[in-house]
Amino acid sequence: MDESPSRYEFRSFAQQFGRIEFELRELAGAPEIRESAEVYFVSRSTDANVKLRGGMLDIKERIAVERGLEQWRPALKLALPLSGDALRAQLLPVLGVQAALGLPKEVDVQALCAVLRESSRDVVIVDLFKRRFGFQLASVQAEVVEVLVNGAAVRSVCVEGVDADDVLHLSEALGLLAYGNINYVAALKRITGLATAPAFRA
Repeated sequence: MDESPSRYEFRSFAQQFGRIEFELRELAGAPEIRESAEVYFVSRSTDANVKLRGGMLDIKERIAVERGLEQWRPALKLALPLSGDALRAQLLPVLGVQAALGLPKEVDVQALCAVLRESSRDVVIVDLFKRRFGFQLASVQAEVVEVLVNGAAVRSVCVEGVDADDVLHLSEALGLLAYGNINYVAALKRITGLATAPAFRA
């Protein structure tokens, strides 16, 4: 189990966020910029956030919804390659996938994707590229993200922290609440067709 603290989050997706991005820069100054290529494993039957980044499988679980905020905590980090036993016991149940027969002894990225494609039609594999502009405001962190989802461009803004009041206050002050709280898993389900929902705001 990852010992990092659980965090409250308000995240939205849209094509543009108007003045929100400019206001963050005015409040917090120049952002820290990070880029990453990631693979998300999205299941129709669960809300688990499972992604591959930097050779590690990173699993987060939503533990509460409070005043419109979602509280997430790190659940597990697994280094690739995995053993077949670890895949069967630790990852497949998180995605709601019935364990496949004849798993390989060692599972690298290609083998993992093959197992998931063969085992379930309810799991999609999504390639993401993120350019993240991070801002620190006292106890709260915020970010603006340029995201490519299987090559399609969308933007995201997130406010997160360990204190729900602080997260809610900044989200409201920025005008982010009007966009709705949409986590990565929910957004990817919309984009890939695993779930039907209104389109993101233009």
